[in-house]
Amino acid sequence: MNRFPEMAFNEVRGWLALSMIVSLVFAGLAQAQDSAAAAAPERPLSSGVFSPKQVERGEGVYKTSCQSCHAKSEYTGDKFKTAWVSKSAFDVFNQIRTEMPEDNPGSLERQQYIDVVAYIFSLNAYPAGENDLPADDDGLKKIKIDNPPSEFSLRQALRYSANRSLASRAVAHPRVTFRK
Repeated sequence: MNRFPEMAFNEVRGWLALSMIVSLVFAGLAQAQDSAAAAAPERPLSSGVFSPKQVERGEGVYKTSCQSCHAKSEYTGDKFKTAWVSKSAFDVFNQIRTEMPEDNPGSLERQQYIDVVAYIFSLNAYPAGENDLPADDDGLKKIKIDNPPSEFSLRQALRYSANRSLASRAVAHPRVTFRK
């Protein structure tokens, strides 16, 4: 009769040890995933880190809040390259957010500032991607501003864009009418 409680105790102890091992393994996996997410690699701006819709929103904000004081040439071309290449998207965002509009810095919504940053990137011929720029500081810091596409590739992109829009139009001669 004494053997039964001893066997039950050993069995419970075995299950307890097994459950502790499983818990430790899962805790380690969760921690590894968290640190992998925190250590997500940096991405170059030229890899398409903002969406076309975000650019449209940014253009709208630019027209209502920025255009009256700023010409697009102030933050495109060589001026943009000199000021921002090798910095992060966060650097651009933070400067605009803390200094603009000049009469009321920081008065826009956070997302509006981020959308304006996407618009500025698009003005410098960086390609759009499928997703919006990240809304958090850490995500913006991981986007590194590399050199904008060269003039040659910009011309190719414009030519491609023009050909796509022509191809997407209905093809019909303007003098031809169709009767029902």
